[in-house]
Amino acid sequence: MVLSLPQLREVTEAHFTCLTERELAERRREEGVRVISHRGHYWEQSGLPGFFQPVHLLARLTPDEATAPTPLSWGFRAALTPETASAATGQVPVARLRDLDTYDVQHLDSDRRGELRQCQRLVRIVQLTGPSLLLEQGYGVIRDALTRTRPKKIPTLDEYLKSLRRYFVSDHWCVLAGLVDGKLGGYLDGYVVDGVAYGFSAYYASWALPLNISTGLLYAFAQVCRRFEARTLVGGLHGPDAAPLEPFEDGLGFVVDPIPIHWGMNPLARAFIRWRYPHAYSWLTGQP
Repeated sequence: MVLSLPQLREVTEAHFTCLTERELAERRREEGVRVISHRGHYWEQSGLPGFFQPVHLLARLTPDEATAPTPLSWGFRAALTPETASAATGQVPVARLRDLDTYDVQHLDSDRRGELRQCQRLVRIVQLTGPSLLLEQGYGVIRDALTRTRPKKIPTLDEYLKSLRRYFVSDHWCVLAGLVDGKLGGYLDGYVVDGVAYGFSAYYASWALPLNISTGLLYAFAQVCRRFEARTLVGGLHGPDAAPLEPFEDGLGFVVDPIPIHWGMNPLARAFIRWRYPHAYSWLTGQP
């Protein structure tokens, strides 16, 4: 059933295209990301120009595959297969939902179940099928969220509007939004590649947090990915700044897995980043 507002779909009828690694690489190129094919896998430039990681972050590579994808890169990292974990030069902790194939309200602790019930009473969760709602109300939400949490620089309005294009240029992004009387309270996005669901980013307006919109949207996204037979849902890397979120994530059923990686970095870049940005160095390499 299509809702009365334009470009919205009931979350119970949400659908999108699940991709292979190669298909994701093609989509990332369409979004303007630099992508390189190297030894059977696809790598994308991430962060500063010259640093690469696989487009499918948890694709498991052998040490022979996990090498610099271009001589011009100053750094790279890739997850290793379990069989070659002994060759790892670091590890990164990844937050994921356990048992996604059976994930339901029983996997939540009592606090999160109560929050979910409240959210489901007060917030309408929908899939966005076009940009109209975000064009109208999205920038205010993202400014509010990033001012509060400060994980990255707030984009300009023009930058934000341009970034919306990626959601709807193809059909692999799943964008879920929470509405309260027609007002946007928050939204999150993600996609599925080779059976792994990635929660990419999430933004919540301060006024909507008491309605437990974050619990409701994350749970809804997990259920959508479960219907598409994703094996696991990755919520992101569990960095040093994630400690305040641990009780929330634990209550939702997230666990933290240390993933063995192989990484490389230009010695000068390594020395500078380790000195100037120690948290970034730890996040990139899994080393203190």
